[in-house]
Amino acid sequence: MDTKWKNMKCTVSFLAFVLGLTLTVLAAGFALFYTLNQGPRQMWDNLQSDYQQTHSFRSEVRYYLEGYLERYLNPNMELTAGERDRNVLYEIRDGQELLSSNIREGQDLTSRNVVGYNFYLEYRSGKVSLWKDGKELDVYGDGVFRDTWDQWELPGYDNLDTAAFLNYVGDYPVEGTDTAIATPLPGLAPAAESTAAPAETVTPESQAGRSDPWAGCTIRMAVAETPVYYGGTAAYTGSYYNGMYWQADSLRGAHLALSIVGGALLAGIALLVWSLLWRRWLGMAWAAIGRVTGRIWLEFKLLLLLPLLVYLATTLAQLIFARYLSSNWFFFLPLAVWVLVGYANDFVRNRGRLLRQSFCAWAVGCLRGDGLDLPLPKSLQRESFAALIVSLILAAGAALLDLWLLSYMWRYTSFPTLFLPFLLGLLGVVFLVFLVLHWKRQRALAADLGRLSGQIEAVRRGREWTDLPGEESGLRPLALGLRDIDSGLQEAVEARTRSQRMKVELITNVSHDLKTPLTSILSYAELLSQEELPPQARDYVTILNEKALRLKTMVQEVFEVSKAASGELAMHWEDLDLAKLLRQTLADQAEPIAQSGLTFRTELPQDPVPVRADGDRLYRVFQNLIQNALKYALEGSRVYISLTVREKEAVARVQNTSREELPQGVDFTERFVRGDPSRTDGGSGLGLAIAASFTQACGGELEIVTDADLFTAQVRLPLLQAPAAEETAP
Repeated sequence: MDTKWKNMKCTVSFLAFVLGLTLTVLAAGFALFYTLNQGPRQMWDNLQSDYQQTHSFRSEVRYYLEGYLERYLNPNMELTAGERDRNVLYEIRDGQELLSSNIREGQDLTSRNVVGYNFYLEYRSGKVSLWKDGKELDVYGDGVFRDTWDQWELPGYDNLDTAAFLNYVGDYPVEGTDTAIATPLPGLAPAAESTAAPAETVTPESQAGRSDPWAGCTIRMAVAETPVYYGGTAAYTGSYYNGMYWQADSLRGAHLALSIVGGALLAGIALLVWSLLWRRWLGMAWAAIGRVTGRIWLEFKLLLLLPLLVYLATTLAQLIFARYLSSNWFFFLPLAVWVLVGYANDFVRNRGRLLRQSFCAWAVGCLRGDGLDLPLPKSLQRESFAALIVSLILAAGAALLDLWLLSYMWRYTSFPTLFLPFLLGLLGVVFLVFLVLHWKRQRALAADLGRLSGQIEAVRRGREWTDLPGEESGLRPLALGLRDIDSGLQEAVEARTRSQRMKVELITNVSHDLKTPLTSILSYAELLSQEELPPQARDYVTILNEKALRLKTMVQEVFEVSKAASGELAMHWEDLDLAKLLRQTLADQAEPIAQSGLTFRTELPQDPVPVRADGDRLYRVFQNLIQNALKYALEGSRVYISLTVREKEAVARVQNTSREELPQGVDFTERFVRGDPSRTDGGSGLGLAIAASFTQACGGELEIVTDADLFTAQVRLPLLQAPAAEETAP
């Protein structure tokens, strides 16, 4: 359950980071795209709450007024945008005469109080007055037009009269048309018919030296507070124009887009914060991803990174030189960010092995013989395969170069010189054929070596191997010779085994046969000791009895060692507390210890140290080690007995300082080996051999270590179950 919960936390934290970073990058990319592509004026417009406060609305008003001024001079021209927009009321007068209008009965623009309309414009005597929500606006400021985004682009400035305004905003001369007189839109009141003669065509050239042609012009205009859609398109003559509605609708769309972008940005930041709060689990997820990407060759990573670098370079060039971004730019931005994040994580997790985990490193390693842990056939096959792949890559590069050379010479040189690239190409094809044939021979050799290696392994395990190299293989004589060696080795092993078995049987039989006469000798010696004998004869009987007992002990020890060596030692397995067994052994040896004059220091754990062994045999091991210390330790010295637990084994040590100088390079666990060969004090040299044999029979190991005069016997036994921590107590 804990593992599932941990995996779920890793997955959730990673998904939160992915989604959070994606939303944040998309929102930032969208904002950057619109800032660059729409400009600061449009971005400022998008932040306004009222569409009549935007720069786009000011441009639309300027556009409408331009049409009205042109209508004043050219009554026969087709309907302008301002005349088609039903969200705008207007009237054009020449003095008191009404030239054109779309106001209904009961509507009066002079009062500036038409229901549903809150913006009013009045053009008179070359000046423009504006009112919004009943308040008059400051149009001209200091009276100088500087073409800044916060100015109204209207006639009436000191440096921008009506004629200059029309040329400035339209960049074309005002011309008449041959179309019919404009008719009012359906549902609108017809404009009062003008009795004046049709106005002549007016151009900037015709205005030279004349008085202001708009001197008697009065234009009033009212804009709806909430424009509605009337249908139609501006391009079709007589249809409705929805310029003001488009201004308001565009602002509503911008507000919706900003709300979505802002919501996405906040959601992305919240998800990023959540993933960072679970950074431990997020780190585990990134580590798992790093392990996966760490197995990919570096060349493939760089190949995948190349399109991203080209994309980023192209985008950066657009941003620096053109200050423009394509419309699909920010859709690819999250992908680019994720690729960069993935490469950064791969670099952090695998920076120490990036170069080693590459095709080049793999090929070089194969060619120089790395991978000694692999079997010989697989190692050879890998080397030949790497050589083939590298050669093919080089051949492909050479072929491309040869094709380029051929195309170049075909265009710029004479025909005889084309023989050189054709010859190079032919040689390359021949080389590839020989390379493939060589690779096949290498594979066959690797297969034969595999069979030979299998035969060697079979010899090592003492099995018979029949899968030999074929008759055509050059390794077959070697395999046959190896099989002959195997036969000879088996015969030698069998002979040695028979000899060893005979030795063990001889020792066992001799030991068994010596028991009967020894028993008789001991019995008669016991009887003689009970008789009335002269003092000198009694001394002889005492010596005879001691030597016979010693001989009996030696025979018994030789018998036990022989049984252990032959694997015939009877074992009684049980669960034991090794610390308790050591305490019991020390208690049984309390009297000899007290008489020895030695000081014993013990360090045994209070908690049980469970092992599985034969209690009697293990008791005999420690008894022999303690008796060895009692016999050969320096008088008045200290003997240290400790038991420690480490990892999954128990280690018991018996350490003492030797009375005699210890020889170097001697295996004290061999039979009949003593520290001082010249001693004749009754030691048989079998005590440590018996201890080593019994320890091995119990599944442990006895190790003797000497350092100058320091003698250490160390018994290692496997634990039934390892304790939580190593605890020892004196």
